[in-house]
Amino acid sequence: MTEVANENTINPNEEVVLYQWESAERPYKTRDRDFWITIVAILFIVGLIFFMIKEFFLVLAIASGIFFFYVLSTVPPGQVINKLTNRGIYFGEARYGWEDLEKFWFKSMLNSEMVHFGTKLKFPRLVSIVVNQKDVEKIKEIAVKYVPLLESSPSFTDKLTSWVIEHLPLEKRNKEKQS
Repeated sequence: MTEVANENTINPNEEVVLYQWESAERPYKTRDRDFWITIVAILFIVGLIFFMIKEFFLVLAIASGIFFFYVLSTVPPGQVINKLTNRGIYFGEARYGWEDLEKFWFKSMLNSEMVHFGTKLKFPRLVSIVVNQKDVEKIKEIAVKYVPLLESSPSFTDKLTSWVIEHLPLEKRNKEKQS
């Protein structure tokens, strides 16, 4: 949103904000009634099967998962200020130094554009920040000077999830995407 400092005039001994923007804390998409009916029906059948084979804790885990997902889908996220500095990135108050980051890539998720930073840390292994579409190029321009840019997500889980979402839609797709 705002470019704060020129990179050519930076004193290496002080931390300078190169770019900052405000965005949602997490990706968010409201779900319609059809989506919830489909999800609850599928998970009810799976829960019933687990109940029949006396896996009561799995039934509780499924119910907890549905509740958690429902809460995340109905409560809109707050806004947070993110920063790129000459020493690292800030996601709200959390700071991650450039030396702790291995790679980054951009990906769309739930109608939001996101930048993902893979870390060398044990926790978190991934820092995901929602970005505005107009900020993508500027963020890419600054971050690529400190960590390598990947074209897509490197993990098998992300690729598998994308394939399942594409081939097993739980809600109606826009006609624009189908053509």
